[in-house]
Amino acid sequence: MKIQVDGLQFGTGYNGVLGPRGVGKTRLLKKMAQVEEGTNGQTCYVSRAMDSFHELTIKEYLCYMAGTKAIPREDVTRKVNDSIELMYLNRWADRTIGELSTLMKSKALVAKALLSDSQVLLLDEVLAELSEQERMMIGYALGEAAKERVVVVASNLGDSLEGLLDTLCLLHPEKEAAHVSANTAYSWVEGKVWEYVAPKLPQAAEGRIVTAVKMLEDGVYVREIADFVPYEEVSQVTPTLTDAYLWWAGQR
Repeated sequence: MKIQVDGLQFGTGYNGVLGPRGVGKTRLLKKMAQVEEGTNGQTCYVSRAMDSFHELTIKEYLCYMAGTKAIPREDVTRKVNDSIELMYLNRWADRTIGELSTLMKSKALVAKALLSDSQVLLLDEVLAELSEQERMMIGYALGEAAKERVVVVASNLGDSLEGLLDTLCLLHPEKEAAHVSANTAYSWVEGKVWEYVAPKLPQAAEGRIVTAVKMLEDGVYVREIADFVPYEEVSQVTPTLTDAYLWWAGQR
């Protein structure tokens, strides 16, 4: 199965949409949802909006959502219980949405997406504000769904699913969108990401991109992308999709 929007094509598998806030990730996913609704209705768009459901328990919330997805009444209990089980929400099923942690809310949102048999799952920043371990925990569950469906996860920089995505769509306010395999994105910065502690911040120079700094007692921690060894005592580190995005964004 394939979806084509704005010249970008998303197929069956695990697809990521990466970019900073305000770059158009939500617009793209909503447009994908509209395209699919106009053809077969086999799509499920999920955002982080849950404010209207704070007084409902997770089970009540999922039962309500099952009703909006036209799931037959006789199948609702089974579908809800299966989604709760898949996302390991059994202990929290009777907790209200308002008292849940960010992780549990994200799990509830993914459980909502998995309720139906939709062939297209569009998840809009549902993994935001989670730790890498928490994102991966949810990511593996979504990976199972992506084996037979089109799964698209939109993320801010730093919130991506490392090592799980098949393809990556990069959005930038001043560049044409790029859609590549995740392996290609990693290859851009393979062997080019470094970490070190220096007495002061490095000077800006062509061929190097500082991606993180932190003031320490004995100097400045620096993480940067460079085509050469940028400092005498450095560690070459595994690149992330954020590194790949920043390298791509810096190319003219």
